[in-house]
Amino acid sequence: MPATRTERLRERLAARLGDATVLIQPYREGVDSWVDLVTREGAAIAVVRSSKVERRPTRYEGVVDYGGVLQKEVAVASMLHSAGVPTPRVITWERSAAVDSEPSWMLVEYVAHQPVEQLSNECQRQLGTIARRIHAIEPDGDDRTAFEPINCWPDWIRQRILSRVAAAARYMPVPDAADLEPHLRAALAGRPTAPKALLHLDLREPNLAIEGNTIVSVFDLANAIVGDPYLELARLRGCGLLTRAFLEGYGCDAAIEGDRSLDAYELDLSALLVVVSREEIDDDALHRRMIERTTTLLERVFSEEG
Repeated sequence: MPATRTERLRERLAARLGDATVLIQPYREGVDSWVDLVTREGAAIAVVRSSKVERRPTRYEGVVDYGGVLQKEVAVASMLHSAGVPTPRVITWERSAAVDSEPSWMLVEYVAHQPVEQLSNECQRQLGTIARRIHAIEPDGDDRTAFEPINCWPDWIRQRILSRVAAAARYMPVPDAADLEPHLRAALAGRPTAPKALLHLDLREPNLAIEGNTIVSVFDLANAIVGDPYLELARLRGCGLLTRAFLEGYGCDAAIEGDRSLDAYELDLSALLVVVSREEIDDDALHRRMIERTTTLLERVFSEEG
């Protein structure tokens, strides 16, 4: 009988760690990965994430290479630790050498916590402080090589937004790229042309460990890029987290909520979720909300004057 997924993974972890006592227990699963608990003699419980599909084609981001994503996450976790941002410690990881048969995986420390659906005002304030600390990190040298090279931020982010809006066209009316592009250009004209800040780009409740009204860890570093902090703030607004308490922690005036660049940047999230909510997670309510939000943001981008 062929070995099961967890048996094969256990063999690879045992070989990597030099520890025959490794045991694996299924824990959770995501859209693109398995999440399993790992126990071994004399060591604390840990979590291993491994790919379901090593190279996954998407209509909104091309081919996603899971091994490459893990390589970036390992680098980002190290940067966050150095900056005092709590995130699980990476114990070890391995990139697949046989993408058609064996997954890449990453073993990290297990952080016990109870999931929350809504952050308290205090945790929103803490999240603002954490976001500011992340944005103060400017990867360079070897750290910068972990990220996709971006030669010209304004061109890159406009193209990414245009690609995501085009992908959403399968589910909703959207303007032609040639009509939308100059409006995006105008909306983002005042933003930095060569930003250097580290962005997390998924700072929301499912990716936070909270104990005793304190954020004790930040998870899921897969979306991290180097770019304009306003892109992160736009995403937070789209998730309902750009609150007064967050802005207090971040050290920013509430007037930022009306900055026209946030409308353009938030399209990066809303148009993406129009597609993801139908093609990856099949969430009708989210799909309808994101169509409505994308429509509103497009109307704003077209109506705003520079």
